[in-house]
Amino acid sequence: MAKKSTSFAERNQGHAANPEMSEMMKDTLYVPKTTFRGQNRWFSLILQFGILFVFWLLLSGRYQAKYIIIGAISAALVTFFTNDLFYSALQRGEQLGIKTRQVWLQIWRFTLYIPWLLLQIILANVQVAYLVLHPKMPVEPVLLLFRTRMRKGIAQVTLANSITLTPGTITISLEDGNYIVHTLKPPLASSLVEGNMQNKIARVYLEEEEPKPEVRWVYSLEELEQ
Repeated sequence: MAKKSTSFAERNQGHAANPEMSEMMKDTLYVPKTTFRGQNRWFSLILQFGILFVFWLLLSGRYQAKYIIIGAISAALVTFFTNDLFYSALQRGEQLGIKTRQVWLQIWRFTLYIPWLLLQIILANVQVAYLVLHPKMPVEPVLLLFRTRMRKGIAQVTLANSITLTPGTITISLEDGNYIVHTLKPPLASSLVEGNMQNKIARVYLEEEEPKPEVRWVYSLEELEQ
């Protein structure tokens, strides 16, 4: 006599009627999942290694395989020994409301900002070379004073460093968003006068776009002290 086969649904109903059997099934079928903490740990490792490795490439300026391997090993070693500090910093940032997505977005936008800055450096080099090689050397040293609306300290410092990296302009003072910049000739600071560099950096650090700044040209120290 053939036995009557039971369906999968019927067996499940039988288990559901028996609480002890249901608990055994849950324990048997339990599959451990990666915790959010574990995911954050891996993210911090990858993020720290990526930042250090890119920083190495930018500073070394050498892209042969030997130097790339050395950079990768160095970044990996530093990450291995210091990731606890970096990980705790990320956790504190999350507690303060700093989102991981925002960190990635800022890194991506900063990566896009570097080629633009390099282009400005090249163009400024050409302008400075013209001024220096011109028989009359038509320089017109002047101080430029302006204020930025960017609130983040890292954004203000990035702007100050970008100004100094660009030939023909040097950041002399930065205090509470107020800048004093020395330039060989006013046109060399046109990116600042128009607010282009400020808005490029504001976009990187998720700051609000700002209008053209109010600028003041100062031609002597006496005038600056007034």
